[in-house]
Amino acid sequence: MTVLFPKLSILKLSIMRRILSFVIVLMLALPSLQSYAQNITVMGPRLLVNSPAGISGLKKFTYSSSSATGTWGRVLDSFWSNVELVRSQDSLGCTQPIAANYANKWVIIWRGNCQFGEKAKAAQDRGAAGVIIINNVPGADPVGMAAGTAGGAVVIPVLMVSNPDGAAIWSTLGSQQVFISLTRWGFNNTNDLAIVPKSGAIGPGSIPLSQWKSGSPTAYKFYSGAFIANTGTANQTNVKVSSVVTFTPTGGSSTVVYTDSAIIPTLNAADSILEGISPRSTSLNPTQTGRYTIKYAISYDNTDQNPADDTASYYVDVTTNVFCKGRLDATGKPIVTGGTRVGSTPPPAFVWGPLFYMSSSDTFKLQAVQFAISDGDTSRHSLSGSAVAYVMKWTDGSNTGSGGKADNIIQPAELQVKGAALREFTTADSNNQVFTAYIGKEDGTAGTILSEPNSWYWVVADMPGNTFLGTDGELNYYNRTNAAKYATTAVADYWSPIFISTKADMLLNSADSARMIPFGVSNINGHNIDSASFTGTSGTIPAMALVISPFKVSVNNVNTAGNKFELFPNPATSEVNVKFELDKKADKAQIRVIDVFGKNIQTIDKANIQNETIRISTSNLASGNYYVVVIANGLATVKPFTVNNK
Repeated sequence: MTVLFPKLSILKLSIMRRILSFVIVLMLALPSLQSYAQNITVMGPRLLVNSPAGISGLKKFTYSSSSATGTWGRVLDSFWSNVELVRSQDSLGCTQPIAANYANKWVIIWRGNCQFGEKAKAAQDRGAAGVIIINNVPGADPVGMAAGTAGGAVVIPVLMVSNPDGAAIWSTLGSQQVFISLTRWGFNNTNDLAIVPKSGAIGPGSIPLSQWKSGSPTAYKFYSGAFIANTGTANQTNVKVSSVVTFTPTGGSSTVVYTDSAIIPTLNAADSILEGISPRSTSLNPTQTGRYTIKYAISYDNTDQNPADDTASYYVDVTTNVFCKGRLDATGKPIVTGGTRVGSTPPPAFVWGPLFYMSSSDTFKLQAVQFAISDGDTSRHSLSGSAVAYVMKWTDGSNTGSGGKADNIIQPAELQVKGAALREFTTADSNNQVFTAYIGKEDGTAGTILSEPNSWYWVVADMPGNTFLGTDGELNYYNRTNAAKYATTAVADYWSPIFISTKADMLLNSADSARMIPFGVSNINGHNIDSASFTGTSGTIPAMALVISPFKVSVNNVNTAGNKFELFPNPATSEVNVKFELDKKADKAQIRVIDVFGKNIQTIDKANIQNETIRISTSNLASGNYYVVVIANGLATVKPFTVNNK
């Protein structure tokens, strides 16, 4: 899990922007120890398999001394150069033979059967300098590692690699020696530039084919740019940052559809990081489903001695009916690499999720929301209770009654809660497993929301403070937002706003707004682009998808029936009454009062309900707009009401 804090104490990187030959270059270099520490934070540690050639290259990994699961083990504070990696004599490493001697070597171990801390401690007791654990889930990326009961005694680095990478290393060790290097910055090369991980300006996210159209909207544009680090010892010149976008139609062959580049004239050593951004953008208009792949590459006047980090690739899918800011797997569901919540004591409740733009003039059903949550409890498999996601329409500048204006910031009066998606957990639902919460019945009819053209929809999960929302940690939208801001035609391009509140209810006044850049370094309602936010926003892509109907629908043919209930009086002063008229008795029902950000204000649980009236006190609520959500008989139905407490 990743616990990210609403206010981060991170030193800001020094920035100077200049335009050179249609290229915006962000200067992040300071010849000081302070700048070095900052750039290490931006770059992040890197693991390189030096040899043999068949498995060489940089490998993705997580590590125990990060903040992902509570820090334990040794901090990655040194440079381990070309050290030998050996197999654990016990493949699972829960215990080690007395004869095992791993002195000055790193040990690779399979995940499973015991705690991560136990594996690391057992190898450490036999002299290991470090441990690499292989994720045992076929095809899976590395995940966070909890210390367990033995982790507190571990004083060596502990890493985890993906299942494919780890399996290849393990197999190779059956016949050859393997040597690795681990660094916080460079690998002691003279000529060594690198694309900073997760720094490429990525695409607009996966979007249904029905929403792409000729003259695609700004929200669907592609930009080009990336952070480039000089991790070598020599100054470099004529650094070219190239981007190539290819499209591979479903079942077809790839073709290049767009290219762009930026030139950084000089990139000095002494821990410098620069960002080359092209001011150009392009609209791509697919005519069939498939995948766009954006590949970045760097070249310069010298030959790079470590080309493994000179390229980076990202992809977005043209889907049949799924929106998603994160990556999608082969089945079309969001990929979850971890979980994120707001860090505080006690953790506050929060509402968080992606922004999706519906461009089509046709009408579609908004059928379901796919997402994952975790309660952070590793002692049991199944989740209990239920989860609710809300679909809100955002109309920027629509709060004219409060003197509002279009400012690219979500404010309460600009939101309409259009509906809710309910998931009641079963024993099959576990932490970080993607589940589907239907907007209405499972056939997508009752309670269905109908799309409106040229509209923003904010899809948020209602998260209690002690829970984590599943995220895709392999992406960072920061440089897409950054590139859009500094494009020839500048626009605001945000990905997953968040609202954080520790108050019992949210006061509806002009000062309230969603945080457009989640977990950045600015204040709680901050929305500014700031380079120091790059590390804070890494991994803040909610693994959430909005599923719409594959085909357009006729409004007259859609059944929008839901749970029948009335609200009175409306506007309310001291109380609002919920009068039920359900088609059939509900064994259990839940009534929620939420504010315009989807934050839960009050919950009432009832049993064996069909025709009765429930009174809800509103005397402690600030004047403003709220919603009642009734969850019963497998449906979640939403109705608005107003509180007028003068």
